Amino acid sequence: MFFQVIHSHSEETCPGVFPDRLKTFSAWWNEMKNTPGLKVLGGFVSPIEHNFYITLEADDFGTVTRALGPLNTIGTGSITPVVTLDQAIPMADAGSFRPRT
Repeated sequence: MFFQVIHSHSEETCPGVFPDRLKTFSAWWNEMKNTPGLKVLGGFVSPIEHNFYITLEADDFGTVTRALGPLNTIGTGSITPVVTLDQAIPMADAGSFRPRT
């Protein structure tokens, strides 16, 4: 399964503002990339908005939530299960997204 993570934090909790927090955040990021059962497909940041966008692949939601746990200490976010467009187009063609009648 694929998951899109959107995380927001404030300037007051931003890892990039405080060197000690950056060290902790960097360690967490590197550990997460080596988490068994989890593959980081992309990690992006919007520094001005204090937002992270992380795309993950994992077999189960529990692995994702455990790996992202430290983000809870600096802000809030969402984890959304997603499919690729290559997966969605045949699903849409088969009627998967149409209301039942």
